[in-house]
Amino acid sequence: MIISPPRINLRRAASYHYDKGPLSATSSRFNFDHLMFSPPPSPGLPSLSPPPRKPSKGFAGYVRPRRVVRYILYTCGLSPVLGFLSRPYDHSLVSRADLPDHPAPILLTDSRGRTSWTVSIPQGSEFPLTAEQFADVCEKCRETAERKGSIQQTYLGFLFDTTDSHFVDVKEAQQAGYLPAAPADRSQDAVKTLVGETVEGGIPKPVCEKSLTFVLESDDAGLGKTLMMLWTAYGLAQKEGRAFFIDDSRWGYGKYMDIFQAPPREDCGPPPRHEMLPCPLEARHLVVSTWTAIDVFGETLVGAPSDDPLKRLEPVAQKNMFNLARLGHDALFRLNKDDNVYVDNRVRDLMARRIVPKTKGKQNGLAIGIHVRRGDRHPFEFQYRSSYVPINIYAETAREILEDKFNHTGPHGAEDAVAKKHSLMILASDDPMIYQASELKGASLAQERIKLAAKQEMKQPELDRNVMHKFHDEAFGWEGGFFSAMFWNLGQSSSSADVEAHKKRPSADAIRLRSLVGRAYMMDLAVLADASDVVICTVSAVGCRLLAVMMGWESAVEKGNWVNIDGGSSPPRLSFSPTMGVLQVVAGPLSQQFSQLGTFSQIGVAVASFLFVAVAINVLQQFLFKKPNEPPLVFHWFPLIGSTITYGMDPPRFFKENREKYGDCFTFILLGKKTTVYVGPKGNDFILNGKIRDVNAEEIYTVLTTPVFGKDVVYDCPNSKLMEQKKFMKIALTTEAFRQYVPIISDEVTSYLKRTADFKGKSGIVDIPPKMAQITIFTASHALQGKEIRDKFDEKLADLYHDLDMGFSPINFMLHWAPLPWNNRRDYAQRTVAKIYMDTIKERRARGETGAQDIMWHLMNSTYKGDIPVPDHEVAHMMIALLMAGQHSSSSTSSWIMLRLASRPDIMEDLYNEQVKNLGADLPPLTYEDFAKLPLHAAIVKETLRLHAPIHSIMRAVKTPMPVPGTKYVIPTDHVLLAAPGVSATDESYFPQPDLWEPHRWEKDSPLAPTIVRNVQNEDDDEKIDYGYGLVSKGANSPYLPFGAGRHRCIGEQFASVQLQTILAIIVRNFKFRNVDGSDKVIGTDYASLFSRPLEPAKIYWERREGCQL
Repeated sequence: MIISPPRINLRRAASYHYDKGPLSATSSRFNFDHLMFSPPPSPGLPSLSPPPRKPSKGFAGYVRPRRVVRYILYTCGLSPVLGFLSRPYDHSLVSRADLPDHPAPILLTDSRGRTSWTVSIPQGSEFPLTAEQFADVCEKCRETAERKGSIQQTYLGFLFDTTDSHFVDVKEAQQAGYLPAAPADRSQDAVKTLVGETVEGGIPKPVCEKSLTFVLESDDAGLGKTLMMLWTAYGLAQKEGRAFFIDDSRWGYGKYMDIFQAPPREDCGPPPRHEMLPCPLEARHLVVSTWTAIDVFGETLVGAPSDDPLKRLEPVAQKNMFNLARLGHDALFRLNKDDNVYVDNRVRDLMARRIVPKTKGKQNGLAIGIHVRRGDRHPFEFQYRSSYVPINIYAETAREILEDKFNHTGPHGAEDAVAKKHSLMILASDDPMIYQASELKGASLAQERIKLAAKQEMKQPELDRNVMHKFHDEAFGWEGGFFSAMFWNLGQSSSSADVEAHKKRPSADAIRLRSLVGRAYMMDLAVLADASDVVICTVSAVGCRLLAVMMGWESAVEKGNWVNIDGGSSPPRLSFSPTMGVLQVVAGPLSQQFSQLGTFSQIGVAVASFLFVAVAINVLQQFLFKKPNEPPLVFHWFPLIGSTITYGMDPPRFFKENREKYGDCFTFILLGKKTTVYVGPKGNDFILNGKIRDVNAEEIYTVLTTPVFGKDVVYDCPNSKLMEQKKFMKIALTTEAFRQYVPIISDEVTSYLKRTADFKGKSGIVDIPPKMAQITIFTASHALQGKEIRDKFDEKLADLYHDLDMGFSPINFMLHWAPLPWNNRRDYAQRTVAKIYMDTIKERRARGETGAQDIMWHLMNSTYKGDIPVPDHEVAHMMIALLMAGQHSSSSTSSWIMLRLASRPDIMEDLYNEQVKNLGADLPPLTYEDFAKLPLHAAIVKETLRLHAPIHSIMRAVKTPMPVPGTKYVIPTDHVLLAAPGVSATDESYFPQPDLWEPHRWEKDSPLAPTIVRNVQNEDDDEKIDYGYGLVSKGANSPYLPFGAGRHRCIGEQFASVQLQTILAIIVRNFKFRNVDGSDKVIGTDYASLFSRPLEPAKIYWERREGCQL
């Protein structure tokens, strides 16, 4: 990997084509004065249109030689000879030993004389077949099918669906004895070059029922065409229920995983090599490459090399194609880990630049992405077809977009000069000279990780001309853009350049350079798509079409954020405007009777009529105007209210009931907002691992968190700043810190139990949730924030944190500003707690104290990027946020643990015995290392979090349209996404008897063991990513996510585990619990707050143990 600086310096050598090189639009030898000016055309739709292989050009145009010969023979009356020459192998005429020794279709004849056909690929053949073999087999397949007259084609709008009743798949042909049986040892015929798939060792996976394998080939050296075909092939595979595999054994860019991460793993294995056929479409196991694309996708999709891709299909078919490619993009476009981290950080940095200061992200400039393709790709626009679109057209288009955006958006309809000032251009090009163009001066490079330097930038040594020196190749530096001949000759000097280089095996150095070129290209596109509000490009470049797919149909096409300046026309926009004529007809006869009523009666009738009409329209809309590309909508009677009440009463029950009706993905109305729920592991991953340009947590939660935590922290600041704040706070969450916390928490719990009146005597009854709330606030404040802060907390201050917690009431999504009782208590609590922290900060600064090592002192001395000190009020507000994060979930979870133990006294005895057995009968003071010896204590916490996760709903705002992989659904930007990890945590598919609280299920030998335990999943093996606050597990595709996932995953989960296990161990040592009535029942759940908790009062009976240490 080369990271700039230094730059990668590559240049297209003129000697490749024995000319002086192309004339660049930015070259001093080139101008556009001879071209007639024309305004930029309107945007057009991106096409998924990689050109197919070029057929041989004969005397009759693009005609295959075989067809020319056939025509001559027909005209000569030699049809019998033609039949003999073009006949595929006939199984009725040859024995099995005489089967062709090369891939070819064969005719089969049964005992009744009926014929069918199949494809024979000799066992042991190399995989993949050569390009010529692929092309030859597909051509013969067409001829065989035509001879049988069996193909019936139906136009579906974007593909030809072929049905051939006479084709026999390889496996059936083997079973019928037409083809040799497969070897008993599968490994002998296994494909060993598939990306991310291994066949050595372990238990082999069963062969997939159907599959599609894409062979990566770049016959024209371009990466964009191959990538578009790859995405589309994946979409087709998903549409047809096929497993998907990738082969990169002869890819010109090297190994797939040098540029991308591994594709999604399939639950089944690839088929034997001889069952993988390039044709026909009915084949159970298909192989697709650039050489067979026209046979798989059809000429409608691939087109001819010179076609304008904007004119091939109708708009509906274009959108279908687009959605197929988008499915592939969402599943496969994952850059390698290092490049992915770089792109995420680069996107955050670019997005932060357009934020107007002191507006908290509410007033932003516009980020305009510009993609400039040069090299051997020329525009469709007639007047530029032999050159390039001038740079000034890109610049003028960007200027026009800015003018349209901000000329009338300022105060009183004036120009918004501030937002315009903070707008920026993001530039990516295959020609480094473009970056020096005066028209684009000031533009930011999309990425600077891998740079392509022009020849002029290279500093040549000054040599004495009177002395003979070693020859230095001048072909050094990348100039003029991407040329296929240059690509194939990377790693060679100009003197050894070869026009046949693409047919030769590349050197390791050439592969390294090609991979770097591919990585640079992919990072350019990723940053442009994620960081830009608008993208300007030329549709003649495949990269431009890739950008449209990456932006999504709604953003790119319907909203016009993808701007093509290279010919074509805008696709028609479909609109629908309902008529109110029926309502007018009904209302007319009633108006006369209405006028005869009294005033109060009229008001009553008006209100009732309004409600009736609103309900009627709402119901009719649900039945008559369903949107097929959106998830199903949960039926509801009243608009705005929707399903708010049924959801708020019991969210988990609401999710499960509607999951049974509508599937894993459905939409409901929550306080007037369309909220799309996607449950299950795939839903968790889709929402919680969503890209920052696609989903946003800040817009959802800032109305709840800002009044509780305070200004300028957490969700009241840009995401990049939040990531820095989380990094500051992680200093308190290290393993060494946990070792210090265990004795602190133990002493706090012991001290509390000794002084609290409710635990005096030998036994008693206690309302447990308030006590656990106080214990968790005292332990968290002392451990996380130090003794000085802890000493300022008492039971009354702990109650203030309860008032802060109630600020997370769901109603506050709409009424966070209202002077409601709980909001008044919230605001008073926030001011009081913040003042405690502010006073402490002032005292420390006044004393000039330098010896403190707690989290407050760390925050006081922290700086943001650019060496900006953290203001005192932000320190105080982060202290509130830190304590809330360590308290609200632990308070609820610890209460549930005690209530569950009261319902299962036998489990409490198991815990006590575990301590005695593993720590000693004298039960010495707890240490951090002791928890490794107490697996049941950890299982108690896991099992309780499984059934009583503190947060039942995790929401995200949708920023760009989001296709749901494997479905036809696209989530629009007016929806809110909602993940509910608790649904999969209580799914019988993963947890046998899911509603049973049984901590012993986490033991591997338990019959109730979760499938995630049986499969021995280890989070250490999960993919890690740094969102800006340290490496965390990226994986969200799990049924058990009590602490969330992705960039907003809870950073305090390890502290919560330590805190809960310590509290549990101390209480178990000293008490026995049971329910007051002796039953095994557990109280219900209170969903009044965003964080679920036990209903109160929740009383249990306690009894001191013999030898109690209190």
